[in-house]
Amino acid sequence: MTSTYVITGASRGLGLEFVKQLSSKGNTVFALARNPDASEGLQKLVDNKKVFAFKLDALDESSIKNAVEEVTKASPEGIDYLINNAGISGERGYGISNSPGEEYTKVFNTNVVAVSNVTHAFLPLLRKRGQEKTKKILNISSILGSVALIGEVNPGGSGSTYSVSKSALNMLTKLFANSLAKENIIVYAAHPGWVKTDMGGDSAPVEPKDSIAGMVKVLQSVTAEQSGSLIDFEGKQLPW
Repeated sequence: MTSTYVITGASRGLGLEFVKQLSSKGNTVFALARNPDASEGLQKLVDNKKVFAFKLDALDESSIKNAVEEVTKASPEGIDYLINNAGISGERGYGISNSPGEEYTKVFNTNVVAVSNVTHAFLPLLRKRGQEKTKKILNISSILGSVALIGEVNPGGSGSTYSVSKSALNMLTKLFANSLAKENIIVYAAHPGWVKTDMGGDSAPVEPKDSIAGMVKVLQSVTAEQSGSLIDFEGKQLPW
């Protein structure tokens, strides 16, 4: 059985790999990105029948509105999944000892505020599927946002703006999960692993195809009891 997906940050990296793997299984995929036309990899997949690419600047309310309108035109009966993948790591040279306020603001706006705004905007399309059908929202987070594990995975405090933003995203995920439970909408966060992308770098041990294959498997099997959780790409639940 095929489903309908909306994926943000879909022009490269993990987002593009989500589009590749989900569309290869016959699903309808709406790939949203700030400049989808500039992504050769994405344009090769677009057929405007099963794979669509629309512009989305997740920090711009009018852009979000336009993207929702485009998806609604193409899929008036609604969507089954929203994957909030778009995010930034912030400047690499900053850590807990030297991150300026404007850097926190920039990263927080993209990794938290934008996710909240996009989620609110697409909820009506998820709700169109009806109460009886399970809908799912996946927020791409990180183990670096885990308060319980940060001393183990990043004791030096580098990339503090990213960690703080992902910790806030985890809370946002939990709050959405609580508020949408009665509507049969599962909301959870995923740690994709340290992946070989533009953000993760060439030394990362996990290939994008393996990360996404694992996250797609979890996405298909995640239950209402797991809503509000942080789950890694291998299916392991991580502590907040």
